[in-house]
Amino acid sequence: TDPREQTAPGSLLAPMPGTVVRVADGLAVGDRVTAGQPLLWLEAMKMEHRVTAPASGTLTALHAAPGRQVEVGALLAVVHAQASVPTEAQEDPSA
Repeated sequence: TDPREQTAPGSLLAPMPGTVVRVADGLAVGDRVTAGQPLLWLEAMKMEHRVTAPASGTLTALHAAPGRQVEVGALLAVVHAQASVPTEAQEDPSA
């Protein structure tokens, strides 16, 4: 089965087997992150691969640690996306 079907929204899964070589400086559970922000780096086949936040929100779990070996689909972190706040243009004019 596809591991993405078994995980919560915002879960960052290892795209390949490898080793976590670095976690972003100061990154901790509860931190606010922005979409595309690098969170950690994996080494696979002698190349470093950057893993980024899928959306802006709050980091609610961090399972990656430098030196940790991971398999494809291993849960690395979870980002709980922030709810969008409606702007004046999106608000219901009849309210």
